[in-house]
Amino acid sequence: MRSNRMRTRRCLEMLALAVTSVVSALSGCATVPSGHVGVVLRAGGVDPVPLGEGAHTVSPWTRVDVYDLRVDEHNEDLAAISADGAQVEARASILTFHPVPDEIVALAREVGPRFYEVLVLPIVSATVRKVLAGVPADQLDTPGIIRVQTEVTRLAAQRLRPYHIVVDSVNLRALNLLSTSLAYATVLETGVEEQKVLLARQQVALATQRADARREEARGIAAAHTVVAPTLTRDILQDSANRAWSTLLTSSSTTVEVRASSEPTLTEVEP
Repeated sequence: MRSNRMRTRRCLEMLALAVTSVVSALSGCATVPSGHVGVVLRAGGVDPVPLGEGAHTVSPWTRVDVYDLRVDEHNEDLAAISADGAQVEARASILTFHPVPDEIVALAREVGPRFYEVLVLPIVSATVRKVLAGVPADQLDTPGIIRVQTEVTRLAAQRLRPYHIVVDSVNLRALNLLSTSLAYATVLETGVEEQKVLLARQQVALATQRADARREEARGIAAAHTVVAPTLTRDILQDSANRAWSTLLTSSSTTVEVRASSEPTLTEVEP
């Protein structure tokens, strides 16, 4: 009897060991660090209950994505163009954000663990370009940069909040103007061309006015000739010519010399 009991006990121990081995083989372990939360992805979808901090036993056919709930910072070089065409670069800009803890499962379903590359950076970059596009380069002094940062943070937070992400701040550090000489040269050339176009329009208008005035003068002269022409007979014209010669000959500045027709005539004109 004692031998039978020992055999039964050994069988039970072996069976328990076999069950433990099978359970261990069919299960896995997931560790969630402090300040993080784990989202379990099963064959049927995302588990509605996330995993808290610590070690957890999960099925080997599941995947656990770990999300950081703490405030995260990323340094990025953000480029944009100002309202007057100057290229602006915000080097070493700091993006501070974190996912909403109570909405981690929704974030996992809608975006996934790569939400920074897929969502945060593109939206913040687009927001920076949108805000700087409305600000001229000469207004990007210290107060102007602070206003731009405030507006970028507000718009980025407004756009990312529906995706379960909170933007704490966008700090545009080392805001530099790239190719400013080219940008300002382009603006200057544009202004010069506009002045040329305006001057050409003014010259056309002035020429038109002068042409109109000359046409009016010509019409007046033609009208006067029309009135005077019928009264100009041959005798009147000859009399006018005789009076003109008389006035010229009797002038104090006129010298009259009478020579034989066979001698050459030399006329010296003094300035």
